Amino acid sequence: MVLALTGIRWGELAGLRVGDRIEVPGQGLRLQRAVLASSDTGELYVDTLKSHAARTVPLVAELVPILDRWTAGKADDQWIFPAPIGGPLSESNWKRSVQWTSAKSAIGKTALRVHDLRHTCASLWLAGGADPKVLQRILGHASAAMTMDLYGHLIDDNLWAAADRLGGLTGASEAETNDPGDSDEVEKDA
Repeated sequence: MVLALTGIRWGELAGLRVGDRIEVPGQGLRLQRAVLASSDTGELYVDTLKSHAARTVPLVAELVPILDRWTAGKADDQWIFPAPIGGPLSESNWKRSVQWTSAKSAIGKTALRVHDLRHTCASLWLAGGADPKVLQRILGHASAAMTMDLYGHLIDDNLWAAADRLGGLTGASEAETNDPGDSDEVEKDA
């Protein structure tokens, strides 16, 4: 749920400590580090974020009780999602614990990657009407242009919904429309 609703990368999730929760101006997570696996040994290590800049992501209401459970009674320097033996959680351990392969099969998405939950997040935020600049900040992209290059195709579904929301803002209605031959009305309509 956290990955799919915040759009954070796996390493960013694994790098979260209890002290990274914020409450000003609203509930969120301050991303400051990533936990990555060595390509040679698979050993976990703490690194900087991909962008090398900390960012804050907001929490949707459904995530607050989840994070409350995982942070309750823990010191600020403890991992939010620790490995069973302590330390940061690895992606492979997480996949085993949540039965990732079975879950993918159950929904008919056997090729689904953990990183695809980031795309799920982008889809949900855009469908909810989030501004591309908001999504850029959530995902940690360098520019809104980059965000839109990756996810702009999702906007097409929102075109008519946006038109429906915009309709009626002028206060004009069909009942108020005069004869189309009226020159003043033609100018206003144009």
